[in-house]
Amino acid sequence: MYDKLSDIELTALLKEGDDAAFTEIYNRYWEKMASYAIRLTKSSDEGADIIQEMFVSLWNRRESLEVRGTLISYLIKGTRNLSLKYIEKNLTKHRFLERLSVVPQDLSSEIEENLSAKELQQYVDGAVAKLPGKMKEIYLLSRDEQLSHREISQRLGIAEGTVKKQISNALKIISTHIKPNLSGAIYVILMHILKA
Repeated sequence: MYDKLSDIELTALLKEGDDAAFTEIYNRYWEKMASYAIRLTKSSDEGADIIQEMFVSLWNRRESLEVRGTLISYLIKGTRNLSLKYIEKNLTKHRFLERLSVVPQDLSSEIEENLSAKELQQYVDGAVAKLPGKMKEIYLLSRDEQLSHREISQRLGIAEGTVKKQISNALKIISTHIKPNLSGAIYVILMHILKA
């Protein structure tokens, strides 16, 4: 029965403390969320921990839950924020340099001191808000709902190549908007995360 319910219906039931609705939300979206977290953190163990933390938080805050937009978009944003916090707290100099060899060693302490998940998200949100209409829609479907190029192509009735090009152009525009606000090292981290 629950697998036939819409996300809106499941969210309403979740707010009332319905365990089965919570289980259905988990079953419906955990895989997509885990895949995203693993891509960002480059760690399957940490990705699994992040998803567990995300769903514990979802259950604990169920009564006051406010989902603006789609449920998957809400869950992916939460996953992204937790992944950024993981990167902020746990990325050692060695692992960071291994992942992003272009960053000089003497900048690693600056990254650890200045990397703020909330600030980074604000920079990205501001840049995304400035994207042209259709490009913004495609970018958000890709990043917030984690749709593949093919899924976006089918949903919007456009060519898959067009989707790929629009996302590439969106990343270039976002890069141009955020670069003046960030130090070199933090900019590199953020662009790495956005392209994941």
